[in-house]
Amino acid sequence: MKTTIFSFGWRPAALTVFVILVAIDTPRVAAQNGAIFYGDALRFLEQATFGPTTDLVDHVQRIGYEAFLEEQFSLPRSDYPQLAPWPATRPMDCTGPCQRDNYTMYPLQAHFFKNALYGRDQLRQRVAFALSQILVVSGRDVTLSSWMRPYQQLLYAGAFGNYRQLLYDVTLNAAMGAYLDMVNNVKFNPATGIKPNENYAREILQLFSIGLFKLNQDGTHQTDALGDPLPTYGEGEIEEFSKVFTGWTFAPQFGQGIPNYIDPMRVRTPEATYHDRETKRLLNGVVLPAGQSTLRDLNDAIDNIFNHPNVGPFICKQLIQHLVTSNPSPDYVWRVALVFNSPGQRGDLKAVIRAILLDREARQSTQNPNYGHLREPVRFMTGLLRAFSPTSDGVLNSLVIGDYQIGSSQMGQDVFNAPSVFNFYPPDHQLPDTGGVLGPEFRIHSSVSALRRSNFAQRMIFSNIPSNADRPMGTRIDLSFLLQFNGNTSSILDHLDLLLMHRSTPPQMLASIAQAVESIPGSQPLLRAQTALYLFATSSLYQVEH
Repeated sequence: MKTTIFSFGWRPAALTVFVILVAIDTPRVAAQNGAIFYGDALRFLEQATFGPTTDLVDHVQRIGYEAFLEEQFSLPRSDYPQLAPWPATRPMDCTGPCQRDNYTMYPLQAHFFKNALYGRDQLRQRVAFALSQILVVSGRDVTLSSWMRPYQQLLYAGAFGNYRQLLYDVTLNAAMGAYLDMVNNVKFNPATGIKPNENYAREILQLFSIGLFKLNQDGTHQTDALGDPLPTYGEGEIEEFSKVFTGWTFAPQFGQGIPNYIDPMRVRTPEATYHDRETKRLLNGVVLPAGQSTLRDLNDAIDNIFNHPNVGPFICKQLIQHLVTSNPSPDYVWRVALVFNSPGQRGDLKAVIRAILLDREARQSTQNPNYGHLREPVRFMTGLLRAFSPTSDGVLNSLVIGDYQIGSSQMGQDVFNAPSVFNFYPPDHQLPDTGGVLGPEFRIHSSVSALRRSNFAQRMIFSNIPSNADRPMGTRIDLSFLLQFNGNTSSILDHLDLLLMHRSTPPQMLASIAQAVESIPGSQPLLRAQTALYLFATSSLYQVEH
């Protein structure tokens, strides 16, 4: 993604530094004779993990991309902590840590960040996090951590599975049922005039599977004679699907006032009372016959959705956007959708992920000025920390230290608490004045969040996040490797250019950072290293991952 010219100021003690970043197309070093260069391995790991580490880079260079993916596919998942079910209404004596640990997302958020920093199952985590932003359930409505855990576990388990199975599991998950009103949804009642709730029917079509408009297999819109996009469905289909999604309720509760969010939803009996058993006309003219069971209608409807030709390009493009680039070419989308549509393995997410990360558009040099994507707050934080051997308790979602708000939630990404079913940012968000260039993550980027990113970097590089009652360990990074250069400016910059920028830093930027570093006495090697790292980490060329 092309970087625009801007400047920023920073004042450590009495020193003021202004760095000018120049608009360039970021080059890449190509591999030769099958070898994987350090910068190429770094870039691959930025797409496949929550941030490269020196050990992982060396590992990828030794075994190659394909072998690394196979290793990741075979690793056991790092499960979220077991959480006991609690009453829907918080007991009066559950305050302080009890309230924090059971009636907020705190324990799940801490696990998420800690596993992102240290977990071996990096690829599973990246894919599950992407899926959580496509198949959204928000803690703003599903407020207990014990309610949210089974849903996040479901995404962990399904990240390398089949998308049809994932759609089915998501549909019957209790958190999704509560969030989008499928639980206790009942057939039309002529006495009251109350119709089946349409929320889940609408969102499974619009957001979870096929989208609003018919797509070619390269993700572009099919259009009519006037050039207008063709809709995939109308209100009639939503009404018919809403009838399908009737007749489900929570599994038996664990005690008085303690609903069951662990087990999938169950058929509500007697079926004829709650489930609409009339005929239902679904996508592409498919009609479900009258008299079918609640479960049979559901399976037939999931099949009808899953086999729609839109699902491949619609879901694959979003996964590419989360893992690789906001503006994949139509050819890239087509190649990955072709894998999704493969006979006998349609919807195989493992094959889709492999295709996304090994595609030539992901691995080879590109001159496309709109390539790449803004590092969303979570990945900006984890990427910077993982590069420097962090020590952390994972409490990074909400951080307020003094007057500074520097957690991911303060940057606009409150993990598991998306503002709506449309996620933190929509996949089709366009950057203004660019002629339609997509920049989804920029939807939550502002002058305030940009400043908070810089403040997070400043805190981590020049100090640390101290421990307190909510942060057992705090968070800090290890800069000892940079100290081996003993304050030598060229050595520090050369290392950071490789580690953070894949050797793509333009000469003008390197010269500006060198000037800032050289203004610090050589007798202060740590401050020299910190200054250089801060200026790299807060630059637009690092913020936008190429």
